[in-house]
Amino acid sequence: MITDLTPEQKKAVIQILKKITKQCDLGAIAVVTSEGQELAFFAEQGTDSVIMAALASALNAAGMQTVTQLKYGELDQVIIKGKEGFVILQNTGEVITLAASREIYSLALSMQVLARYASDIKNAIA
Repeated sequence: MITDLTPEQKKAVIQILKKITKQCDLGAIAVVTSEGQELAFFAEQGTDSVIMAALASALNAAGMQTVTQLKYGELDQVIIKGKEGFVILQNTGEVITLAASREIYSLALSMQVLARYASDIKNAIA
């Protein structure tokens, strides 16, 4: 279980998150443990990192239960789309990357970018 990141790990994760945000238009992005502990976070002003971490943990648990019950294999992503934005949860095992945006047109691109960098985040934390 991950409890905290070393300064080097945190720097590496933040660099990856910066790469992700350069490729897609996100208003918030966070890396948290499956238990909901924030490891790295940045977002538009007014976004609460504690709430984002708790939501990521809850979405991850619901997604895992859903794919288990339906026998769809391991959880990869959870996508929630509203009329004015979306949230993508990328499951990488011990950690979760949660990204949010109001730019609906970038949903598919954001899904691909998060999936592409999932192993980089996992390796930076290992």
